[in-house]
Amino acid sequence: MNKHLHDTGALCPTCLKEYPAEVFADEDGVVWMSRTCPEHGPLTTRMWPDADHYEWLRSEAFPKTRPANPEPMRDACPFGCGTCARHERRGTLLEIEVTRNCNLRCPVCFASAVGGEDDPSLDEISAMYDVIADQVGTDGAVQITGGEPTCRKDLVDIIYLGRQKGFWGIEVNTNGLVITNKEGYLEDLVAAGLTGVYLSFDGLTGNVYEATCGRDILDVKLRAIERCREVGIQVVLSVAVVAGLNDSQLGDLLRFALENSDVVAGLALQPAFTSGRFDAERAMPMSAGDVIFNLAAQSDGLLGVRDIWPLGCSNPLCDTGVFLVKDDAAEHPSGFYPATQRMTMAEYAEGYSPDSPQGSVFLDILDKKGVEVKTGLSVIIMNYMDAVSMDTQRLRECSMMVTVPDGRAIPFCAYHLTDAAGKRVYPPWCKEELRGVGDRQ
Repeated sequence: MNKHLHDTGALCPTCLKEYPAEVFADEDGVVWMSRTCPEHGPLTTRMWPDADHYEWLRSEAFPKTRPANPEPMRDACPFGCGTCARHERRGTLLEIEVTRNCNLRCPVCFASAVGGEDDPSLDEISAMYDVIADQVGTDGAVQITGGEPTCRKDLVDIIYLGRQKGFWGIEVNTNGLVITNKEGYLEDLVAAGLTGVYLSFDGLTGNVYEATCGRDILDVKLRAIERCREVGIQVVLSVAVVAGLNDSQLGDLLRFALENSDVVAGLALQPAFTSGRFDAERAMPMSAGDVIFNLAAQSDGLLGVRDIWPLGCSNPLCDTGVFLVKDDAAEHPSGFYPATQRMTMAEYAEGYSPDSPQGSVFLDILDKKGVEVKTGLSVIIMNYMDAVSMDTQRLRECSMMVTVPDGRAIPFCAYHLTDAAGKRVYPPWCKEELRGVGDRQ
């Protein structure tokens, strides 16, 4: 017998209209979300592998800090994002998409970079920096992304521009090809003010990259990490977790990150799935819950499922994580322990700062307590949503935004949202924004 958990809103993947949805647990404790579009029929989506864990995370939600300067509500959710007045949490990680071009054609990339679009000008990028300053101030985290940002010949100027505007943290999201192969390039980026590299790093065997990138580039990834070590800049390993491909390597990736924690500051795990490919009545995307359970099972006892806590900045089902502290006296053979095993949730809530970016929530708390964090490791699990898994309540709590030149900050999952046919709601930089998709005009 099914157990009702809560109500929310969900989308029809064909027309992207929002409809009332029920979230429930089946007899096996698996969490599902169901809704019915009068035109396109019912759809039930698998949301989480364990109802008790799902409900525990939801119970640990942090108080919401609303955006400072919301836009008027111009259309139904998920159209008309701005960030609109309906949004419930402020951005803590804001992206600037500087290109849709890429030097790879990765099948699992949500950006689907194929080239052909005009890149934003430096003046438009300047306006996007101003959006971030307006939304969260210059102490917010900025990620330069794409496409592949290193395809821009003026990436050094883009980074320097952000520094001139007073931003302290600027990270580049990259596949590592250019920083590995172009002599002196990474040094130039660091000299311009780059503070971190967000490196796509999907596994430790060549077959993983053959599937995710179209060819084996593991050697490039390893060399990119060495280049970051050589120039003294931290790197976060970003893993697109694909069921049946690299979900069995989560423990190996964790151990690799710990062994290289002098340069690897974080491990970001993101379950990947493709919008538009699903059964007519049931969708089975991989969730962050699956990643959490798999990671704990593969961690050689270092992590338990409930050692991984909500990061507080967004809905607790969207962003979870833990900080692993390096300590020679740690009981685990790795020499690390989870910070969550040595604090209570009440202490966590008391020390939490709504200004902390996603990756530094625990780090900031521990630093204030005098705990050594320079050689520790942040582990983050991000639960992105597409048309089949979009919970509109979670969307309204998104703290990860993509900026556009006209002054708006659009929730990440809305910005990259497509219908079942692959048509975007928000074209790149919203220069020619659609009124909707499907039959909407």
